[in-house]
Amino acid sequence: MSSKILLTADQMATSSTGLYHFTLELLKEIVAQNSENYDLNFLVPSRLKNENLFGKGTYRTRSIFNKMLWKLIPEFDLIHFTQQHPTLIKPTKIRGKKILTIHDLNYMYEYPEHSTEYNNFKYHISKWVGAADHITAISQYAANDIARHLNYPIEDIKVIYNGVNIPQIPQQEIENHTPKFRPDRPFLFTIGTVISKKNFHVLPGMMHHLDQDLIIAGRTDNREYYELIRTECRRFGLNPDRVHLVGEITELDKHWYYKHCSGFVFPSIAEGFGLPVLEAFYYQKPTFLSTHTALPEIGGDAAWYFPSFDPEEMAETVRNGLRDFGQSDKAEKARERVELFSWKKAAFEYLSLYKEVLQL
Repeated sequence: MSSKILLTADQMATSSTGLYHFTLELLKEIVAQNSENYDLNFLVPSRLKNENLFGKGTYRTRSIFNKMLWKLIPEFDLIHFTQQHPTLIKPTKIRGKKILTIHDLNYMYEYPEHSTEYNNFKYHISKWVGAADHITAISQYAANDIARHLNYPIEDIKVIYNGVNIPQIPQQEIENHTPKFRPDRPFLFTIGTVISKKNFHVLPGMMHHLDQDLIIAGRTDNREYYELIRTECRRFGLNPDRVHLVGEITELDKHWYYKHCSGFVFPSIAEGFGLPVLEAFYYQKPTFLSTHTALPEIGGDAAWYFPSFDPEEMAETVRNGLRDFGQSDKAEKARERVELFSWKKAAFEYLSLYKEVLQL
């Protein structure tokens, strides 16, 4: 009888987040490579039960009955929690061998040490780590954070890198597409949930020194931070028509922006990986990153890095990169970086880990 595995898909509420694409692409590829014929089960939000998002498998949803059953009876031989903040079922509330994938410990960079938020996140992550039989991380930076801050043996953490989201959309369809907002001038692009850790509010000061527009795409439900970005635009005297917060966008819109932007800017200060970096590399765009957390590990020497968040220094970095890109080897290096990170490789490594853990 084949082993029965449950894979969680908690963070599928919106397609504009990295966790959505991580779960979607990884689980689709695990289905495609399931040579051991594992009995794959996917725990999804109830509204997605009939969507068949990942392919062949059994789609399960949280219910009071399931929560009670799984706490008492080991229905699954292995449960893979695909992110560190499980919402559909907790690692302490289900029986079976468990793998926990940790994407980041961003709470350390978002909140003051020993604040209520900091202590709350650390308490819960420590609890989930303690309940897991094996820990994976999506970057060496994240693994080092786990070892250092959660007192976990570094040699027991397996690093499995994410892949890059190569578009399945024909290039001609992207070219012929009209996004919901189409700029009239050359523009820089960035994408991510519009929250403080993305550090988007440093960009208006930079744009004051550049003759480009800026498009910021991503969910903007943090109104306070949205207003901070607008305040920075006014402080630097930017015309409102030069910085465009376009909200959540479709996959077609996203790839149109990548394809047509002058460059990609990503000043984030808290990234466990940074999927948008590889998407920009796929389109071989000049890419400008902060030096914080995992971004240098993922960007390597294919990107330029902001030496600080001083507006003039940031603008100078972008100006020089845009000028030198055509004569540099950055485009070739970007292509090489994309080839290093694939969902096929990631799924193969996770399936190998499943086999190893099931044999213990």
